[in-house]
Amino acid sequence: MNDIVTESLIALDIELADKAAVIDEIASMLAANARLVDRELYIKDVYEREEIVPTGIGDLIAIPHARSAGVSNSSLVYLRLSSAIQWTGEEQARYIFGIAVPEDNVDNLHLKILSTVAKKLLDDKIKGIIVESTSKQQILESLLD
Repeated sequence: MNDIVTESLIALDIELADKAAVIDEIASMLAANARLVDRELYIKDVYEREEIVPTGIGDLIAIPHARSAGVSNSSLVYLRLSSAIQWTGEEQARYIFGIAVPEDNVDNLHLKILSTVAKKLLDDKIKGIIVESTSKQQILESLLD
């Protein structure tokens, strides 16, 4: 996971209006960190994945993700919004983990990243850090721990 998430892929207490703005911000952060070869294709693939099964998982957490030919480097982005937004139907989100993996992801890395994030969120100490810490470094360490 060490090269998948970095401090530059973490944004804390940012104001975004809706799901589209969140997905756009994730793509912008990935692009700024040279992890995409085609930003628009990645965004399209995230929306296609959302159509299959919405990625809100409760507790104000969403994990939008995609395997995409637009991705050059597997990545995990963490956004903590200043306030919750409507994600789908009844579901709201404030803590968002964006996952991007190349389409030719032969070892199912996206499932490994999803599983790792889900396990971290079950740990109350780690979840507390993710929800409350003002330190990107502390959040990064809790995700990598």
